[in-house]
Amino acid sequence: MDSRRQEWRQGWPTLVGAALGAAAGISLYSNVAGLFIKPLGEAFGWGRGQIALGGVGALIVSLTGPWLGAAVDRHGARPFIFAGGFLFALTYLMLAAMPGPFWIYLAIMVFIGVLAGPSTAPLVFMRPLVAAFDHSRGLALAIGISGNAFVAIAVLPLLQHVIALWGWRAGFAMMAPIALVMGLGSWFFLGLAARKSPPAPEAEGEAAQDIAGLSFRQALGDGRFWLMAVCMLAVSVAIGAFASQFQPLLSDRGIPGATAALLGSWYVACIVTGRLVCGVLLDRLWSPGVAFFAMALPIVGASVFLVPDVSFWLLVGGATLIGLSQGSDGDVLAFFAARYFGLRSYGTIMGLLGLIAGLSGVAGAVLGGVIFDRTGDYDLMIWIVVGLSGVAATSILVSGLVGGRQFAPPSPVEIEETATEMSPGG
Repeated sequence: MDSRRQEWRQGWPTLVGAALGAAAGISLYSNVAGLFIKPLGEAFGWGRGQIALGGVGALIVSLTGPWLGAAVDRHGARPFIFAGGFLFALTYLMLAAMPGPFWIYLAIMVFIGVLAGPSTAPLVFMRPLVAAFDHSRGLALAIGISGNAFVAIAVLPLLQHVIALWGWRAGFAMMAPIALVMGLGSWFFLGLAARKSPPAPEAEGEAAQDIAGLSFRQALGDGRFWLMAVCMLAVSVAIGAFASQFQPLLSDRGIPGATAALLGSWYVACIVTGRLVCGVLLDRLWSPGVAFFAMALPIVGASVFLVPDVSFWLLVGGATLIGLSQGSDGDVLAFFAARYFGLRSYGTIMGLLGLIAGLSGVAGAVLGGVIFDRTGDYDLMIWIVVGLSGVAATSILVSGLVGGRQFAPPSPVEIEETATEMSPGG
């Protein structure tokens, strides 16, 4: 208990900085982008599959993952977020002033992918969080990653109101100061954390050898890495497809824009709840079992959207289950990367896993839009979400059953398992 309290006393500035940073850039943009799909389509005549090609920005961010992880391991998060807050504010202003040619929209998405996105990617903030917290790592990751969701809960209804009254250009313009304030706030609190703690040894190349964990090459030779990769690929395609098309999906079912925006806020609240609950449970129960349950929730939740003429409240229930699962996936990736592979090459390992997840999320988003354009509905997309959720749940469960070394402090259940030489988590 004393260790947990000490962690929170020393680590709270890192946690606040990470939460604000998560709300400064690409994560928050992903939460609000769905509100602009129909307005952009109506304004310029673009199809939903066409607009989904804007995912090229997230694609490029994903491609920078391994390099970005190594850079954060070496230089820390603050230089990235300082630049990222300004760059994403500029991004929103460029979108607000965007003329009609589709190539300009794609050029702005490339700007996100090359500059604004990497500077504000979740990977930037996960590294300081896992370094600052051991015994409460799951909960700390949950709170830190949820920064964008906390902001989105408040922003989504207001943004929908602004778009309805003054148009999509005003909506993009509204987001610019939010990105700037959050970015500068993150930079400040991460600096405060650095002043409260001595410099991390991983900032110096040779000292990284003394940090507990596998090298990048050793991690690639561990079967659990590839099981995690399969899990992240499957869940990212599934969630990327559903989340990117959630607002149009509701609209197509006749749900008014204001109600859909409120349901969007509820969905984001479920993401936050899923992260927090999953984070707490990962710290206290057998973590692969917790992750299996979390990854399996969309099997039930998405199935609701296949029922014709389903009631509004059943749709809310289905969206709730998917939101809870979406919230947990970031916890699962960051938690198990540290648990299975340690901190020695954490940034680089997370960068590669993040690359897989990011590419898959972009593929899912494009897939959802293309499926609608080709079929006129989302039924095939929903079936894909159901199937891939089963693959993700099975993969993460097997990763806990195959055995192997673990580096994070084990939970009480895992201590018992290890004592009997039958530890599913390693």
